[in-house]
Amino acid sequence: MATSKMAFFGIYGIDNLIGEGLSYGSQVMIRGNSGMGKSVLASQFVKETLTCRDNCIYVCCDESPRETRQYLKQYGLHPLPYEEKGRLVFVDAYSLEPTGSNYFSSEDGLEKYLALEKQVIESMKNGKPTRIIVDSLSTLLMGRDTQEIMEFHRYRLKFLKKAGIIAMDLMVDEVLEESMFKLSAHLYDVIIRMYYTGSPERPMRALHMGKMKSGKFDSSQLFYTINPNIGLVIMQNLAD
Repeated sequence: MATSKMAFFGIYGIDNLIGEGLSYGSQVMIRGNSGMGKSVLASQFVKETLTCRDNCIYVCCDESPRETRQYLKQYGLHPLPYEEKGRLVFVDAYSLEPTGSNYFSSEDGLEKYLALEKQVIESMKNGKPTRIIVDSLSTLLMGRDTQEIMEFHRYRLKFLKKAGIIAMDLMVDEVLEESMFKLSAHLYDVIIRMYYTGSPERPMRALHMGKMKSGKFDSSQLFYTINPNIGLVIMQNLAD
């Protein structure tokens, strides 16, 4: 759906880096090791999405939809009212057995996932812009052929861009080889890399943002903490 409005993450500090915001049809990659807070960032993105009256599709690959709902509640978002209105839809790509119509088995080919994703998108016919989060896409791609992955990336992101849908793909560094990140980086408009810095005795969480499909990261290093009730919080005294 074409729209002139711009989108944000809902996280002060990160939103400052993207200036006027994300255009609809943008593709965002969030990458980092396990435990860095990628799912926390995604939860805040979901909250921002629903607050500004967009639709949201959440593809659960690393946890069940039930666990993801509880996770969202922890950060102040109660999913049920949005699900009842058709504005929030969960896709189960985690469970071993089918749990409903929006289910994808890891044993199925990626073309079947593409068909399901398109079907879910088309079912949200309330005239509102849509954003999709895949948590994590690296789990969905694990163990698959490099050529299959690249064809999947190109077709999927091209389709989502044409449809005016913002895609947020979470990637776990330990799951995919670095060469795969390099091959796919140019397909994304924004890349956020989350990592530890500082000394082993006093590690600190930090992130860099890469923009405009360049694969290069902004010179601004943002330090952050994770508040158990709020989520990811940029440490302003260190970020300035």
